[in-house]
Amino acid sequence: MISLALVSLFWLLACDSIDGWSLPGQKVSSGNVSRREVMKHGSAVLLTGCIALVSNPEPSFAESVPKPSELARLQKGHSRVQYLLQNWDTLTNECGTRILSDLERKQVIRTEGGGGEGGQGTCERTPLRVQEFLGYKSTEDPLFKADKLMVRAAPLVDPDQFEDYLDIVEQYREKADQGAMMAYTSSWGEANPNGGKEVIDDYLEKTKVEVKKTEKLLRSALGYLNLEVLPPSK
Repeated sequence: MISLALVSLFWLLACDSIDGWSLPGQKVSSGNVSRREVMKHGSAVLLTGCIALVSNPEPSFAESVPKPSELARLQKGHSRVQYLLQNWDTLTNECGTRILSDLERKQVIRTEGGGGEGGQGTCERTPLRVQEFLGYKSTEDPLFKADKLMVRAAPLVDPDQFEDYLDIVEQYREKADQGAMMAYTSSWGEANPNGGKEVIDDYLEKTKVEVKKTEKLLRSALGYLNLEVLPPSK
């Protein structure tokens, strides 16, 4: 008998995106269906998977299983996330990019870093740097669409840990999305009504919490895949 986990994997691999997909007899708006819901409503997926298997009795997952060079992206990406957390303040601040006039220097509160040493400039928060390390800025980022890569790697996981692994992947996707969105929100903290540097700092601190959770989930995924955890590196 085809296991629920295997059919769930078949469904995830067969669909580039499940946004807008609705379960039988249920209308779901775009973006409301997660992989966890696919697992929850396994009977519906099982029926769909069986129909697909009948029409194509020998589906090959071998071609979709990532090569070692692709899996190395997860290791490199995790290494970069560790580096981000260890160098958080340095990476989320940019100093000396704007030279202040004498009048501006006098108006800036020095506890915010205004004026800099010798009045050379000021420091500004750069929350969007976080997105670079989470794979949300460029297709060249190691963690770009990392959740899809991890789903493709599922056949490499011990069958007894299959469903636990897919749950970790789903949690990773959610936390990475939240971290990237929180970073974006932080970048607008000063421009919004009632905003200010304090708002930016508050959202950036919340972003860091999400990134810490993301790092732990990614580390867990590496463990399921028997991939070595690399030291922090940019």
